[in-house]
Amino acid sequence: SASTDPQSSESSAMSYPEKKSDNPGLLGEAYFVGRRELLMWINEFLDINYTKVEQMATGTAYCQVIDAIFPGRVPLSKVLWNPKRDYDYVKNYKIIQNVFEKESVQKFIPVEKLIKAKYQDNLEFMQWMKNFWDVRYGGGDYDAVGRRNLGMKKSRKKITPTAPKLNSSRTREGKKIKSMSRRAVPAKKTPSRSSGTRSSTRSRTDSPSRSGAKEKKLLGENKALKAQVQELEEHIGVLEKERGFYYEKLREIEVLLGEEAEEPMDKKAVLDILYRADDDDFEAPSADEEAEGEIEEYVEYVEETEETYIEETV
Repeated sequence: SASTDPQSSESSAMSYPEKKSDNPGLLGEAYFVGRRELLMWINEFLDINYTKVEQMATGTAYCQVIDAIFPGRVPLSKVLWNPKRDYDYVKNYKIIQNVFEKESVQKFIPVEKLIKAKYQDNLEFMQWMKNFWDVRYGGGDYDAVGRRNLGMKKSRKKITPTAPKLNSSRTREGKKIKSMSRRAVPAKKTPSRSSGTRSSTRSRTDSPSRSGAKEKKLLGENKALKAQVQELEEHIGVLEKERGFYYEKLREIEVLLGEEAEEPMDKKAVLDILYRADDDDFEAPSADEEAEGEIEEYVEYVEETEETYIEETV
């Protein structure tokens, strides 16, 4: 009986990847895969050279991953291979969502978040897509370059014949509009000298000053709003990096506890993971910086209390 126990444990360990879900929860194993591993996977599989997770926001690479998982389901001729605007990205995600609906894949794609090319949103969706590929892809060779070239050729064949027809229709409509405008132009009326000169002089003197003041006011408001947006975006970026930073630490501690299940826990290793700072992603604030922030807050609080006290006594 003792000899059969190791075999059963090995078989259970080998069967674990088969139980992997294609739609894991937020704390599932799929969401602890790092960006370096994800970029290495997508570059090797599709023969591309992405350097940032944010480049996945276009949806082009996802279209090819789905094409590999569900062969023949993705209309490659409709894929935008070199999109430049965020509304072009939406078209690629619509193609993926249509394939999901046909194949009964219960996954909602957060298109509005992904097209903004934010790091954390695209990282989470890329982690989900990597897990989905691990579970659903049947293996075998996938000619990524050949499939891209095929899609580009088909899209060119469909676009080029329709261009001359659009130009000719536009010229015909332009001629019709010009002819109609010539017929519909009424005769000009000569305004009276007294009323016309007074109204024209008033409008000439009043309109530049008013329009200039309004323009300055609008420019000032626009500048202030842009500064607020930039400040909020920087704050959100810091929070997203901080979130990823602590996710990685939680994952490392979980792996360490799994390895040392039968042995006493090494507290020093856990503390090393907690207090180690990564240069690439996020650097935890030092104790001095936190102390300075607390001192500044305390000084502001004392000044405010003194002012209120003086006002009450007076």
